[in-house]
Amino acid sequence: MKDSLPQRGQSDPPHHTRERWVLRETRGSVRTWLVSIVTLLVLSAAIVVVLFRSLAPPEAPSMTGGAPTAPPEGPAISGTLAIAPDLAGRVRDTAVVFIIARRPSGPLFAVKRIAPPRFPLAYRIGPEDVMMAGEAFDGEARVSARVSQTGSAGPPQPGDLEGEHGASVRIGARDVDVVIARVR
Repeated sequence: MKDSLPQRGQSDPPHHTRERWVLRETRGSVRTWLVSIVTLLVLSAAIVVVLFRSLAPPEAPSMTGGAPTAPPEGPAISGTLAIAPDLAGRVRDTAVVFIIARRPSGPLFAVKRIAPPRFPLAYRIGPEDVMMAGEAFDGEARVSARVSQTGSAGPPQPGDLEGEHGASVRIGARDVDVVIARVR
């Protein structure tokens, strides 16, 4: 065997001594050890990057995968949502705002979810927010808003904050401002 350790007493050619064999084997071991260390360092760096990204605050979701969004088309109701100064301190970090459009004599038909809320905030609720496919976003609506402290879209809970625009408005109306002014 070419790389086997020469035995004492055997005649060695001058170019293949026991010391050279040990040196060659040591270099191979050191090389393997260095490759292992470098591999561990690279894997450790990758793990740190993955952990850092997973612990970072989430980015705002994009419906288009990051591409610029065109303004929604169709009639809409728009305005500003504000909160009464005495209630501003009650909005939790986990809160979600729901802007709700109801038919004047019926149930809600469109809802827009905004998280996290930063007041005052401009809103637009339009055909893209209709709850039932095929329902027209036209006619008149009553506009209200609810700050859900738990982020739940279900029925209002104690501690949720609410407000509404004073009158029904035509679809397409602007400056339909809502002030959150009461606690449920």
